[in-house]
Amino acid sequence: MKYILEEGCEAAGLDEVEVERIAKGISRYAKQAAKLGLHVFGGSGRGTLRQHDPTGNSIIVATLDGLIDGGDGGERIDEDGVARGEGDYD
Repeated sequence: MKYILEEGCEAAGLDEVEVERIAKGISRYAKQAAKLGLHVFGGSGRGTLRQHDPTGNSIIVATLDGLIDGGDGGERIDEDGVARGEGDYD
């Protein structure tokens, strides 16, 4: 799996090695959570770990530090080849 997008790192002025280290770490923990039947949920800048509940509501088992935003996850590649997320559309 490719964890970083070079064009995005360059456009944002970020160190690719550091970005990749963070992406791999978050991905590793998300996989560990999935093995326990949990998923990372982000909304309104707050993150939680949740487990699906057959009643239709998830069970929140932990809160997370840091900015973890949600949304629909929309994205596109701009004219410079940089991946852009929702909110960045023209």
